[in-house]
Amino acid sequence: MSIPIAFLICTEPGRLEGQSLLLAESIRKYCGNLKDTPIYSFHPRIGEPISIQTQKAFETLKVIHQQLPINIDFHDYYLANKPLVCAYAEQTIDADILVFLDSDKCFFSEPKEFLLPPGCNVAIRPEYGRGIGSTGSQDPQDEYWKKLYEVVGVKREIFVNTPIGNKRIRGYWNAGLVAVRRSAGIFSAWKENFEKVMYLKLSPTQGNYYVEQSVLSATLCSFEENVFNLPFSYNYPLPLHNRLSKQAQINSFDEMVSIHYFNMFYYHDWKKQLLNLKNLETKSEKYQWLCEGVMRHNMPFKPVLHRYILQLRKIEKNLHFFKMNIHLSDWIERVAQL
Repeated sequence: MSIPIAFLICTEPGRLEGQSLLLAESIRKYCGNLKDTPIYSFHPRIGEPISIQTQKAFETLKVIHQQLPINIDFHDYYLANKPLVCAYAEQTIDADILVFLDSDKCFFSEPKEFLLPPGCNVAIRPEYGRGIGSTGSQDPQDEYWKKLYEVVGVKREIFVNTPIGNKRIRGYWNAGLVAVRRSAGIFSAWKENFEKVMYLKLSPTQGNYYVEQSVLSATLCSFEENVFNLPFSYNYPLPLHNRLSKQAQINSFDEMVSIHYFNMFYYHDWKKQLLNLKNLETKSEKYQWLCEGVMRHNMPFKPVLHRYILQLRKIEKNLHFFKMNIHLSDWIERVAQL
């Protein structure tokens, strides 16, 4: 007999361990009627297992963890874990609805919209900004999307509005939180299309960058699905709070269903970064629980300089397309011994 809903996460050794534990704790504490939803954790690449400490904590939280060689062909591209794990889960987990979650999430309210209504097979949030997306035929990045649409078989154009700047772009959704009806076969189609695109070496001008996310978006367009764009309170991009359009901003943790915190808690200045978010309340029990969880799982790890090196690397990568080979970031990293 199938279960109504199951959560899927990826957990590999290192920083993902603390993130996955915090995510599972938030589900068990704040998800209301869905707090006891089965959580399946996958370690999809060959290598050292997660720590014994994390394994024991998973057992306490009733998280079912497996290390399986699901991602072999694209071992060096860690984002391939998503479509490959999701397709495997779709074939092996007998649940009506599957929800994939990146580990850098926390829940603060019951995600009722995950229980998809009849006639709706997928719920997801639009990508936060344009990124590798395209505004349409006049966009310099549109060539990639046209090729992608051809490979995947998209016949109907879908557009969404981004929370940052409220820009209208081709259907481009964030792959870090996806709820699907298992019977629709969306995850299996995502994997199949992802493999096609990777073997064709089709990628945006920025390089092998969020290919799995753009392929998921094109797959949804090819299905001509009634895509339910979840409310702003889902997958709320906490570090981007100050950049969001006014209609997308949320100032209270009590009004957020879930947050996406990216690398915010990876750096030693994480408390300063939180306090820099304008008008965000800092007195609630949920805010305090989040801060305590960050410390409990020893999530702050890197000095702030590391973040600036990553930003510099992005600039260097863009300059590389203009045949300007600058490697200042490597020199700084060596000198600083990060």
